[in-house]
Amino acid sequence: MGLYTAFRKNGAPTFYESVKTPFEADILESGLIFCIVILAFSFYIVLPGMRGKEVLFTFIRITVSLFIGASILLSNFAMSWEESVITNTITKYKAGTGKDITAEIGLHIGLRGVNITLKGEPEMQLNETINYNEHFSWEWRQGRLGFGPFAGRFAREYRAAQFRGLPLPVLWIAEYFTFDGEGVRWGRFYRQAGWYTHILLWTAFPLWVLANILFFVLLRYGAYMLLLTGICMVSGNIIWATVRNFNTLVIPFSAEHMMKFTFSSAFWLCLITGILCLILGIVIYILDLRWPRHIATFFNVDVLQDSEEIQVEEIHATEVEENNDEDEDEDVEKRTNGASNAPRPTTSNDDDIYDVRFDIPAPKMRSERTFTQRFQKNRRKTKRPPPPPPPQENSSEEEAYENAEAVRFYAKGKRANPRDVQLEMGTSA
Repeated sequence: MGLYTAFRKNGAPTFYESVKTPFEADILESGLIFCIVILAFSFYIVLPGMRGKEVLFTFIRITVSLFIGASILLSNFAMSWEESVITNTITKYKAGTGKDITAEIGLHIGLRGVNITLKGEPEMQLNETINYNEHFSWEWRQGRLGFGPFAGRFAREYRAAQFRGLPLPVLWIAEYFTFDGEGVRWGRFYRQAGWYTHILLWTAFPLWVLANILFFVLLRYGAYMLLLTGICMVSGNIIWATVRNFNTLVIPFSAEHMMKFTFSSAFWLCLITGILCLILGIVIYILDLRWPRHIATFFNVDVLQDSEEIQVEEIHATEVEENNDEDEDEDVEKRTNGASNAPRPTTSNDDDIYDVRFDIPAPKMRSERTFTQRFQKNRRKTKRPPPPPPPQENSSEEEAYENAEAVRFYAKGKRANPRDVQLEMGTSA
């Protein structure tokens, strides 16, 4: 055998015989678990660089957070919300053979379809290996009745399995989910339950992401998001348990071997994780109210960034109003005492009139706002009326003086009313 002649026959290219291995695990579930493990390993690497209790606190936060995220994804895509397995069952093998086999038959139901397994006991029977795992999906629309091109996906896959000649136990189980009449609608009910449950789980996933973000900003709102995550997960369990069956599904193979279904690992994982989210959300909320410093130390956040708005604006506004009132009282006294002796201005121009606008109080300073209050709508006051027009060249001295007084009133925040001006000056109309 030469260097380049391995696995070659008659000078042909290298030929590798097919290796038929049974389907032992869900590739999607395995991929999700692998991704979560890689993320956890990446976070755990940085733990030795921390000091003191921060190592323990960070380890707990990472572990719990990744467990919740992994539970949401695995529950959404797992094929183990319900299952039933019967062993040592004697059944027909394939159509046209007329031979019986002893096998283990299993049915695993998920949110998007079912997995049917058939494993011989022993595997080698009738001169072949009996180890089947067939998947039937009911995703997308329900479709029309029958098995035509406009039927649902499950019915079309069932028809294709008949043409492929799958074993009779597999077709017998799949046929139960194609019925769609009167109360016998197991396929329709399971499809609806899976549809609503997977919507709630997809809603829980972004809520979990928001909770992780808010735990670095505002602990109270992070607790709210965690509570909503738990509510969505528990609601998914309730919908699955109530909608999936109008009539109880039982698939008989013999009097001693009947497939009766029970909740499986994905159902309990979703329920336990949802309850855990509810408990953690309530605990974090209470700790944030009673012991904010301790919970802030655990999450390594600044406790001051969750404080309320500092009331600086009201104090500044009160001081400005008091100063304005004092100035107004002094001006009134001066005018009433010297109204008869004080000469009235004979000339005025636009610049002199509008110079009094410098007496307008300074704008109020905005107070410091927290992270959530920055996105609130700014408080706006009603617009003041425009200032009165400047006097004309041919106007009298009295009209010019009244206009000047009206501008001064406007600068103080009052409406320019000639009657108010005359009353304050102590004169009659």
